[in-house]
Amino acid sequence: MKISIVIPVYNEKGTFLELLEAVKKAPVCGLEKEIVIVDDFSKDGTRELLAGIKQDNVKIFFHEQNTGKGGALRTGFKKAAGDIVMVQDADMEYDPGEYEKLLLPIIENKADIVYGSRFLTKGSGKTAYSAHKFANFFLTFLSNLFSGVRVSDMETCYKVFRKEMLNDIDIEEDRFGFEPEITAKMARIVRGKRARIKEVPISYNARSYEEGKKIGLKDGVRALWCILKYNDSGFATFIKYSLSGILVAASQYAAIIFMVEILGFSSVIGQNIANVISILISFIVAFIVHSAFTWRYRFLSSGEAVFKFAYFLGVSFFSLLLRSAVFYALSLTGIDYRLNVLVGIVVILAVNFSGYGRLVFSRKPS
Repeated sequence: MKISIVIPVYNEKGTFLELLEAVKKAPVCGLEKEIVIVDDFSKDGTRELLAGIKQDNVKIFFHEQNTGKGGALRTGFKKAAGDIVMVQDADMEYDPGEYEKLLLPIIENKADIVYGSRFLTKGSGKTAYSAHKFANFFLTFLSNLFSGVRVSDMETCYKVFRKEMLNDIDIEEDRFGFEPEITAKMARIVRGKRARIKEVPISYNARSYEEGKKIGLKDGVRALWCILKYNDSGFATFIKYSLSGILVAASQYAAIIFMVEILGFSSVIGQNIANVISILISFIVAFIVHSAFTWRYRFLSSGEAVFKFAYFLGVSFFSLLLRSAVFYALSLTGIDYRLNVLVGIVVILAVNFSGYGRLVFSRKPS
């Protein structure tokens, strides 16, 4: 078996050679070792440093523009030839001497994905700053909630995969959003019983911004968005469906107000026409938002998009007819109309959620 150690590099001239020597010397349970380095358009002389490295087991690739950690890993994963793929940051925060404890669960066939956790035990070295610790705990908590798979350190650098786990994964994030994205997509495989995930404790020697640390507040905000965007557990999808529903309702409300107040659809007939048009507009908005955000559906062709939209309208109109029938039946019992409306909202939400997810947007994104 071969292990590919993928190292994204950006402006690490001061520490990279030391890191590279540590990676080369690190024991890997007797596996053949391949080191894949991707320079993400460094500007501090790192590129020139890398250009001088000529070794058989070291592959070096150069980006012609900066894409971020995710972009560099996207390149590295494609170029990796190993049976096992490991991520290694280019700084000295993580110790390559701990590779074997990360590899053993896979070699012993106890796991297909391994995360090195900085929080399972008290690691050696300088720990992360309090603000970073809090952010890590918070983001990991949200990731666990939305993914349905529990880990203690979602943002860890040390992530190890059997190569086949990566073959059908499309890395979309360019920067540090890679961490919640890959966790969400691996969680889908784990929930489907197609992979096993395990964590092992690792040490951590945090560096400061003065020493070259690059992750910042905007990356934390992006991580929140990525947790919401890429996770597709039942809970995550329902939350996204609810948020999308609020936007759809707002679009219908805004449309009818615009037509009545601005365009002059003020008569009784005009208001009813405006209501019908606003509902149709909300259907279009719902289709766009649910396909792009709630279920992240990728249409294979324009023909499929048209077909799916027709299917979407069918499910939507069915739920409206069902709601009307329920409303009429309940009204005959003398139930208060306000409670009747609430029952109707639940009916429409349940029917549409099930119908859209199972009938319209059934294929999962990669």
